[in-house]
Amino acid sequence: MTSFTRGAGYFLTGFSLITSPRLRRFVILPLLANIILFIGLFFVFRHYLGELNAWLLTFLPVWLQWLDWLLGIFFFTGFAIFFIYAFATVANLLACPFNGLLSERVVLLLTGTPLPERSFREQFKDLPSVFGRQFSLIFYYGPRAFLILILFFIPVVNVVAPALWFIFNAWFMAMQYLDYPTEAHRISLSACKTWMRDHRALTLGFGLAVLVGLMIPVVNFFAIPAAVAGATALWVAENPAP
Repeated sequence: MTSFTRGAGYFLTGFSLITSPRLRRFVILPLLANIILFIGLFFVFRHYLGELNAWLLTFLPVWLQWLDWLLGIFFFTGFAIFFIYAFATVANLLACPFNGLLSERVVLLLTGTPLPERSFREQFKDLPSVFGRQFSLIFYYGPRAFLILILFFIPVVNVVAPALWFIFNAWFMAMQYLDYPTEAHRISLSACKTWMRDHRALTLGFGLAVLVGLMIPVVNFFAIPAAVAGATALWVAENPAP
């Protein structure tokens, strides 16, 4: 099995983990919040989809007008990924304390060894750090996403922009969910990024699987807790204790 397919497999492992009776209570509340949030965002984004697509196609040169159907498909895919990112970002901000607890419980389930116990007061004091890491991820994503989005408006180059957009978002999805087990193990975000670069195929395989899972209706409601559990399983398996 290649590193890429092994990485994708961890996302599927996450689905089996969240069905464990020992983890269900850490999944139910974020799941309900995800459903409500997704429905609300869906109606907002659907309202602007057609108008934005028509506006974007005005940037297509006359000699490439025959590609309008293909770019329409690419645009819809890119827009869907942007919707997924918006959904995942807001959902993760709302549920990050629960996702952190879920990651810690997955570690206990897989290894039988709990992470160092923290009192409620310590967990409360850690909240600024937890939210700070989430905002650091947003600031990492924003400028890079903006640069790739500019490519959509450059003739000829905009043909490859959707592929770059897809790969970048797959990479970011992996970073988003690997942040939970690394934070639980007191590993900095910069160290997590370095580890990801050293395991590119594994990281992209996992991130791509998460991205696809988030694009599938109904499955996307369970995809976030599954991604947290899967990322934790990936971290535990690929970083065995000495």
